[in-house]
Amino acid sequence: MITQTHRNPSSWLARPHHVIFFQSRQLHVVTNAVKSAKRAKSAGDKDKSQVIIVPVEPDGSDAWRLDQIVDMIKDGAVGILPTDSYPALVCDLESRTAVQLLYELKGASASKKLSILCRNFSDISTYTLGFPVSSAPGQPNFFNIAKQILPGPYTLILQASKSLPKQITNFDSGRSKARSTVGVRLPSDEICQTVLQQLDRPLLCSTANVEGYHAGDVSPDAAVLADMYGPRGLVFVVDVGPRVLEGSTVVDLSGSEAVLVREGKGDVSWLALS
Repeated sequence: MITQTHRNPSSWLARPHHVIFFQSRQLHVVTNAVKSAKRAKSAGDKDKSQVIIVPVEPDGSDAWRLDQIVDMIKDGAVGILPTDSYPALVCDLESRTAVQLLYELKGASASKKLSILCRNFSDISTYTLGFPVSSAPGQPNFFNIAKQILPGPYTLILQASKSLPKQITNFDSGRSKARSTVGVRLPSDEICQTVLQQLDRPLLCSTANVEGYHAGDVSPDAAVLADMYGPRGLVFVVDVGPRVLEGSTVVDLSGSEAVLVREGKGDVSWLALS
Protein backbone atom coordinates (compact mmCIF):
# COMPACT_ATOMS: atom_id res chain seq x y z
CA MET A 1 0.00 0.00 0.00
CA ILE A 2 1.35 3.46 -0.94
CA THR A 3 0.36 6.33 1.31
CA GLN A 4 1.31 10.00 1.06
CA THR A 5 2.35 11.42 4.41
CA HIS A 6 3.62 14.75 5.73
CA ARG A 7 5.63 15.04 8.93
CA ASN A 8 6.94 17.96 10.93
CA PRO A 9 10.39 19.08 9.72
CA SER A 10 13.40 17.90 11.71
CA SER A 11 15.79 20.61 12.80
CA TRP A 12 18.59 19.22 10.67
CA LEU A 13 16.70 19.40 7.37
CA ALA A 14 16.51 22.74 5.60
CA ARG A 15 14.68 21.65 2.46
CA PRO A 16 12.19 19.01 1.32
CA HIS A 17 13.45 15.51 0.67
CA HIS A 18 11.81 12.63 -1.11
CA VAL A 19 12.32 9.42 0.83
CA ILE A 20 10.57 6.15 1.45
CA PHE A 21 9.82 4.66 4.83
CA PHE A 22 9.89 0.87 4.82
CA GLN A 23 8.02 -0.88 7.60
CA SER A 24 6.33 -4.27 7.80
CA ARG A 25 6.63 -4.74 4.02
CA GLN A 26 4.67 -1.53 3.31
CA LEU A 27 6.14 1.47 1.50
CA HIS A 28 5.25 4.93 2.76
CA VAL A 29 6.25 7.78 0.43
CA VAL A 30 7.20 10.72 2.57
CA THR A 31 7.67 14.30 1.36
CA ASN A 32 9.43 16.83 3.60
CA ALA A 33 11.45 15.89 6.63
CA VAL A 34 12.16 12.56 8.23
CA LYS A 35 13.08 11.72 11.78
CA SER A 36 16.74 11.99 12.61
CA ALA A 37 18.73 9.04 13.88
CA LYS A 38 18.71 10.48 17.40
CA ARG A 39 14.93 10.74 17.49
CA ALA A 40 14.55 7.27 16.02
CA LYS A 41 16.92 5.88 18.61
CA SER A 42 15.08 7.53 21.50
CA ALA A 43 11.79 6.13 20.29
CA GLY A 44 12.83 2.66 21.38
CA ASP A 45 12.65 -0.82 19.92
CA LYS A 46 9.28 -0.25 18.25
CA ASP A 47 11.03 1.88 15.63
CA LYS A 48 13.77 -0.63 14.84
CA SER A 49 11.83 -2.08 11.91
CA GLN A 50 11.41 1.35 10.29
CA VAL A 51 14.06 2.03 7.67
CA ILE A 52 14.44 5.21 5.64
CA ILE A 53 15.04 4.42 1.96
CA VAL A 54 16.49 7.34 0.01
CA PRO A 55 16.38 6.84 -3.78
CA VAL A 56 19.05 8.73 -5.73
CA GLU A 57 20.29 8.73 -9.31
CA PRO A 58 23.48 6.66 -9.78
CA ASP A 59 25.25 9.63 -11.42
CA GLY A 60 24.69 11.84 -8.37
CA SER A 61 22.59 14.40 -10.25
CA ASP A 62 20.25 14.65 -7.25
CA ALA A 63 22.97 14.34 -4.62
CA TRP A 64 21.25 16.95 -2.41
CA ARG A 65 19.08 14.07 -1.19
CA LEU A 66 22.15 12.67 0.54
CA ASP A 67 22.39 15.61 2.96
CA GLN A 68 20.08 13.84 5.38
CA ILE A 69 22.20 10.67 5.15
CA VAL A 70 25.26 12.62 6.24
CA ASP A 71 23.37 14.05 9.22
CA MET A 72 22.11 10.63 10.24
CA ILE A 73 25.62 9.17 10.14
CA LYS A 74 26.89 12.04 12.29
CA ASP A 75 24.04 11.30 14.71
CA GLY A 76 25.26 7.70 15.10
CA ALA A 77 23.11 5.86 12.57
CA VAL A 78 24.09 2.66 10.81
CA GLY A 79 22.94 2.40 7.20
CA ILE A 80 23.69 0.95 3.78
CA LEU A 81 25.54 2.82 1.04
CA PRO A 82 26.32 1.71 -2.51
CA THR A 83 29.99 1.20 -3.35
CA ASP A 84 31.81 0.12 -6.48
CA SER A 85 31.43 -3.49 -5.30
CA TYR A 86 28.84 -4.82 -2.85
CA PRO A 87 26.50 -2.52 -0.89
CA ALA A 88 28.12 -1.73 2.46
CA LEU A 89 26.92 -1.40 6.03
CA VAL A 90 28.50 1.83 7.27
CA CYS A 91 28.80 3.94 10.41
CA ASP A 92 30.92 6.65 11.99
CA LEU A 93 34.38 5.21 12.62
CA GLU A 94 34.65 6.87 16.04
CA SER A 95 31.14 6.28 17.41
CA ARG A 96 31.45 3.32 19.79
CA THR A 97 27.67 2.87 19.95
CA ALA A 98 27.35 2.88 16.17
CA VAL A 99 30.28 0.49 15.78
CA GLN A 100 28.69 -1.96 18.21
CA LEU A 101 25.39 -1.76 16.33
CA LEU A 102 27.14 -2.41 13.01
CA TYR A 103 28.69 -5.56 14.46
CA GLU A 104 25.28 -6.66 15.73
CA LEU A 105 23.72 -6.03 12.32
CA LYS A 106 26.50 -8.04 10.70
CA GLY A 107 26.19 -10.80 13.27
CA ALA A 108 29.96 -10.69 13.64
CA SER A 109 32.27 -11.32 16.56
CA ALA A 110 33.82 -8.20 18.08
CA SER A 111 37.22 -9.59 17.08
CA LYS A 112 36.38 -9.48 13.35
CA LYS A 113 38.37 -6.77 11.58
CA LEU A 114 36.32 -4.43 9.41
CA SER A 115 37.52 -2.07 6.69
CA ILE A 116 37.27 1.69 6.35
CA LEU A 117 35.91 3.73 3.44
CA CYS A 118 38.31 6.63 2.86
CA ARG A 119 37.71 10.01 1.25
CA ASN A 120 41.19 10.40 -0.21
CA PHE A 121 44.85 9.44 0.12
CA SER A 122 45.19 11.81 3.05
CA ASP A 123 42.82 9.56 5.03
CA ILE A 124 44.91 6.53 4.12
CA SER A 125 48.02 8.37 5.31
CA THR A 126 46.32 9.32 8.59
CA TYR A 127 44.92 5.93 9.57
CA THR A 128 47.72 3.69 8.24
CA LEU A 129 51.51 3.65 8.11
CA GLY A 130 51.35 3.95 4.36
CA PHE A 131 52.48 1.69 1.55
CA PRO A 132 55.52 -0.59 1.83
CA VAL A 133 58.71 0.84 0.37
CA SER A 134 61.68 -1.17 -0.85
CA SER A 135 65.02 0.13 -2.07
CA ALA A 136 65.84 -3.20 -3.71
CA PRO A 137 66.31 -3.01 -7.49
CA GLY A 138 63.25 -3.95 -9.49
CA GLN A 139 60.83 -3.67 -6.58
CA PRO A 140 57.56 -1.87 -7.42
CA ASN A 141 56.52 1.43 -5.89
CA PHE A 142 53.20 0.46 -4.31
CA PHE A 143 52.23 4.05 -3.62
CA ASN A 144 52.50 4.90 -7.30
CA ILE A 145 50.52 1.77 -8.16
CA ALA A 146 47.84 2.72 -5.64
CA LYS A 147 47.51 6.14 -7.25
CA GLN A 148 46.85 4.40 -10.57
CA ILE A 149 44.22 1.92 -9.33
CA LEU A 150 42.43 4.10 -6.78
CA PRO A 151 39.70 5.17 -6.55
CA GLY A 152 38.56 1.69 -7.48
CA PRO A 153 37.14 -1.65 -6.27
CA TYR A 154 40.05 -2.66 -4.06
CA THR A 155 40.52 -3.38 -0.37
CA LEU A 156 44.18 -2.82 0.49
CA ILE A 157 45.36 -4.17 3.84
CA LEU A 158 47.95 -1.86 5.39
CA GLN A 159 49.61 -1.48 8.77
CA ALA A 160 47.40 0.63 11.02
CA SER A 161 48.57 3.86 12.62
CA LYS A 162 47.81 5.04 16.14
CA SER A 163 45.11 7.34 14.73
CA LEU A 164 42.88 4.36 13.99
CA PRO A 165 40.39 3.84 16.85
CA LYS A 166 41.10 0.74 18.90
CA GLN A 167 39.32 -2.49 18.05
CA ILE A 168 36.62 -3.37 20.60
CA THR A 169 37.27 -7.00 21.50
CA ASN A 170 34.45 -7.36 24.03
CA PHE A 171 31.41 -5.09 23.88
CA ASP A 172 30.14 -6.21 27.30
CA SER A 173 33.32 -5.25 29.15
CA GLY A 174 34.38 -2.48 26.79
CA ARG A 175 37.78 -4.12 26.43
CA SER A 176 39.74 -2.99 23.38
CA LYS A 177 43.15 -3.18 21.77
CA ALA A 178 45.06 -1.38 19.05
CA ARG A 179 44.71 -2.81 15.58
CA SER A 180 47.87 -3.87 13.77
CA THR A 181 46.36 -3.78 10.27
CA VAL A 182 43.30 -2.34 8.54
CA GLY A 183 41.67 -2.78 5.17
CA VAL A 184 41.29 0.55 3.38
CA ARG A 185 38.96 1.33 0.51
CA LEU A 186 38.83 4.38 -1.73
CA PRO A 187 35.66 3.68 -3.74
CA SER A 188 34.99 5.17 -7.15
CA ASP A 189 31.22 5.11 -6.66
CA GLU A 190 29.81 8.62 -7.13
CA ILE A 191 27.16 8.33 -4.41
CA CYS A 192 29.48 6.82 -1.82
CA GLN A 193 32.09 9.50 -2.46
CA THR A 194 29.49 12.27 -2.23
CA VAL A 195 28.62 11.12 1.29
CA LEU A 196 32.25 10.63 2.30
CA GLN A 197 33.27 14.12 1.16
CA GLN A 198 30.75 15.67 3.55
CA LEU A 199 32.14 13.83 6.58
CA ASP A 200 35.10 14.60 8.83
CA ARG A 201 36.66 11.14 8.65
CA PRO A 202 36.33 7.71 7.01
CA LEU A 203 33.46 5.31 7.62
CA LEU A 204 33.74 1.86 9.13
CA CYS A 205 32.24 -0.61 6.67
CA SER A 206 31.31 -4.22 6.06
CA THR A 207 29.57 -5.97 3.18
CA ALA A 208 25.77 -6.01 3.45
CA ASN A 209 25.30 -9.69 2.70
CA VAL A 210 21.89 -11.12 1.87
CA GLU A 211 21.29 -14.86 1.88
CA GLY A 212 20.81 -16.22 -1.62
CA TYR A 213 22.64 -13.37 -3.37
CA HIS A 214 26.12 -13.99 -4.76
CA ALA A 215 28.73 -12.40 -7.01
CA GLY A 216 27.32 -12.05 -10.51
CA ASP A 217 23.74 -11.69 -9.30
CA VAL A 218 21.71 -8.51 -9.56
CA SER A 219 21.86 -6.66 -6.24
CA PRO A 220 18.93 -7.10 -3.83
CA ASP A 221 16.22 -4.47 -3.87
CA ALA A 222 16.46 -1.77 -1.20
CA ALA A 223 13.27 -3.11 0.35
CA VAL A 224 14.91 -6.54 0.72
CA LEU A 225 17.85 -4.97 2.55
CA ALA A 226 15.47 -2.98 4.76
CA ASP A 227 13.44 -6.09 5.51
CA MET A 228 16.54 -8.03 6.51
CA TYR A 229 18.44 -5.45 8.54
CA GLY A 230 15.64 -3.15 9.73
CA PRO A 231 14.56 -5.28 12.70
CA ARG A 232 18.17 -5.31 13.89
CA GLY A 233 18.44 -1.51 13.99
CA LEU A 234 19.36 -0.35 10.49
CA VAL A 235 18.33 3.29 9.98
CA PHE A 236 18.71 3.98 6.24
CA VAL A 237 19.36 2.52 2.79
CA VAL A 238 20.56 4.63 -0.14
CA ASP A 239 18.91 3.15 -3.23
CA VAL A 240 20.62 3.57 -6.62
CA GLY A 241 18.70 0.81 -8.35
CA PRO A 242 19.87 -2.64 -9.50
CA ARG A 243 23.54 -3.41 -10.06
CA VAL A 244 25.57 -6.56 -10.64
CA LEU A 245 27.17 -7.77 -7.42
CA GLU A 246 30.96 -7.99 -7.53
CA GLY A 247 33.33 -8.21 -4.59
CA SER A 248 36.35 -5.98 -4.21
CA THR A 249 39.82 -7.31 -4.91
CA VAL A 250 41.64 -7.72 -1.59
CA VAL A 251 45.42 -7.32 -1.49
CA ASP A 252 47.56 -7.52 1.64
CA LEU A 253 50.25 -4.84 1.58
CA SER A 254 51.05 -4.97 5.28
CA GLY A 255 54.33 -6.77 4.63
CA SER A 256 57.19 -6.27 2.23
CA GLU A 257 55.39 -8.03 -0.63
CA ALA A 258 51.92 -7.83 -2.11
CA VAL A 259 49.75 -10.87 -1.35
CA LEU A 260 46.49 -11.46 -3.22
CA VAL A 261 43.86 -12.43 -0.64
CA ARG A 262 40.84 -12.42 -2.94
CA GLU A 263 40.43 -11.66 -6.61
CA GLY A 264 37.34 -9.60 -7.32
CA LYS A 265 36.26 -6.72 -9.50
CA GLY A 266 39.62 -4.93 -9.47
CA ASP A 267 42.25 -5.88 -12.04
CA VAL A 268 45.20 -7.83 -10.60
CA SER A 269 47.67 -7.65 -13.49
CA TRP A 270 49.78 -5.13 -11.57
CA LEU A 271 50.56 -7.81 -8.99
CA ALA A 272 52.82 -9.46 -11.55
CA LEU A 273 55.21 -6.56 -10.97
CA SER A 274 55.69 -7.42 -7.31
